[in-house]
Amino acid sequence: MQISLEAGSRRIKEQDAWAKELFPTVHGRLKQAAETLPPDSPAQPFADALTELVQAQADTTGFVVLHRWVEILERHFPPQLPDPEHTTE
Repeated sequence: MQISLEAGSRRIKEQDAWAKELFPTVHGRLKQAAETLPPDSPAQPFADALTELVQAQADTTGFVVLHRWVEILERHFPPQLPDPEHTTE
């Protein structure tokens, strides 16, 4: 059992080191892909939110907390305000 725990611990450390080394490159590719979208694309808010959430995750040693998720999503997907010109008649 001790050998199994040591092997698992070593594998986790190797995966973590690999991810930390590769993260800047793959995050850069994500940002580059998001920048190719036309500004008026319906996908733009999704790409912007994902890019910001990935960066927020990279900036923490744990998980992005719920209130941070809400801040980011609220910024990219604000509530729709009523249109003062719209009438039901």
